[in-house]
Amino acid sequence: MNLTLEILVEYLIATAILIGIVIVTYVVGRIVRYFVTYMAGKTGFSDWMAKFHLGKAILRSGMTIGEFFGKVSMWLILITGALFGLATWFALVNYAYATTLILNIVDTYVYGFVKTFIIIVVGFLLTDAFIGYVYKGGESGGQLEFLTPVGEYLRLLFYLAVLIFALDVGGLSVKTLTMILIPVVWGLTIIMIILIAGKIAVEVLERARK
Repeated sequence: MNLTLEILVEYLIATAILIGIVIVTYVVGRIVRYFVTYMAGKTGFSDWMAKFHLGKAILRSGMTIGEFFGKVSMWLILITGALFGLATWFALVNYAYATTLILNIVDTYVYGFVKTFIIIVVGFLLTDAFIGYVYKGGESGGQLEFLTPVGEYLRLLFYLAVLIFALDVGGLSVKTLTMILIPVVWGLTIIMIILIAGKIAVEVLERARK
């Protein structure tokens, strides 16, 4: 009887600690969300991001850029806190295997998502900056119409490269994804070559007529 009561008390204490961790995590997540959203607007980060394709895509989703990053930050904190709470609960009731499993999930998937997310955001911004530089060169040389399909093709290739690299760094297998994308990339390359060749042919014919 005493042993059963001790186990029950142990479970109740572990559950109370779990609930406490979840509540604290929720409060911290809400505070971080508000802080990130506020600082994104206050520092001009939202306006700066809106110049890039990634920022425009976020705005088209109906959220401000600050809200997007605020929500991502909040959900990461909530998920991590909930998992750590469960790991603590299992540790307190002496389920070492479950504790190790949950901590491995945090280390593999949550931390992997953070690395993937950061690489994708930075990689996409660098890609947009590079393509924007290419377009500026085309404006000065009067070749913007010719460079537009080339620039968007390069943007897509760089996006795919960044995505595959980010998933690989995040710990996910990209072998199947790579095999699927190879024929797609080749198809886009062939279409791009045809478009460029057609553009060049039209310009040559126009010059010949003059």
